[in-house]
Amino acid sequence: MADQMQIVPVNRSLPVDRALRIYGVLANRAETTGAREKLSKHLMQMFDEGEKDQHRLTVNGLSYLQKLDRERDSRN
Repeated sequence: MADQMQIVPVNRSLPVDRALRIYGVLANRAETTGAREKLSKHLMQMFDEGEKDQHRLTVNGLSYLQKLDRERDSRN
């Protein structure tokens, strides 16, 4: 009998939570209004386009949060 691959559902919120927690510590900033929603949409798009590695999604999430902070800082 051939080995069957077990399908495990991906917890899509995990990279979002990780990125927000890590970025909050590194940047010494609280979560800004709308950041979780924007980050979730961004990472969901990446996931839908084929990126399934949660570590890569987390790292990309950190870069995205930095970009959001830079945009916010440039407006102030």
